[in-house]
Amino acid sequence: MKLQLHIHPILWLFALTAILTGTLAEFLIIFFIVIVHELGHYFAAKRYGWRIRKINLWVFGGVMETEEHSTKPMKEEAWIVAAGPLQHLWIYALLFICTGYSFVPASLIEIGLLYNTTILAFNLLPIWPLDGGKMTFLLLSNFLPYKQAHTMTIVGSIVFSLVAAVSFLLFFPFTLSALMLAAFILWENRLEWKQRYYIFLRFLLKRYLKTTPEKTKIRPLIVNPDTRLLQVFFQFKRGQHHPVYVRQSAGISGLLEEKTCLHAYFKGRQHQLSAGELVNRTK
Repeated sequence: MKLQLHIHPILWLFALTAILTGTLAEFLIIFFIVIVHELGHYFAAKRYGWRIRKINLWVFGGVMETEEHSTKPMKEEAWIVAAGPLQHLWIYALLFICTGYSFVPASLIEIGLLYNTTILAFNLLPIWPLDGGKMTFLLLSNFLPYKQAHTMTIVGSIVFSLVAAVSFLLFFPFTLSALMLAAFILWENRLEWKQRYYIFLRFLLKRYLKTTPEKTKIRPLIVNPDTRLLQVFFQFKRGQHHPVYVRQSAGISGLLEEKTCLHAYFKGRQHQLSAGELVNRTK
């Protein structure tokens, strides 16, 4: 699949601002660092055979859109997320090498070091959809169900973004670039929050449609017979397979495979079905 690059309108606005203010060289340095950062994600994803739709570029970073949607092993995803920040190491090396050559102005090298550090630090913040936010989501997914981990990531991201924006306005000079960047981040988090239920259903659907066997941990779930299927799904964790045991009378438990639950929900469209009712239907 051919790599598709999409430049966010806010990046075009920054480019126009750079031309009008005579800071085009600084903008090109930022653009170069962002491209290298995103290509790190891209080539790591291609290495693992991920299907990539496109890369969206914006100031100080970008977002790589894939078709995987939390269906791949978390270790694999962690390496792909980390591949972006790791590219900054060889950019540092390149800049230090350039210090030995007189044809590269020292001022450009200083600017390059400044922006390389700034972009690296910015992308490691626990803000969605930055790399730090994605790492936070992966870390929480190790301990919490998918839906809870995603909700906590977005809530934490919004709170951190608001605190950071207010702190910046209080302790640093006002700049239009900082305001635009803060607005963009908060807008992206707002969209992610509005789409959180759809994102969760997409995670379940991909899990249901997945046919490739994968080594996963077995973690049984024990639920009451009146527990709705959606409430059962709220307990699903990434990288784990969940046999569902339904408490019944006389201490007997009915067993449901997670595929059976997902089939009833998506294929059978039994959205209000309880776990106990599904057990009785499968007897």
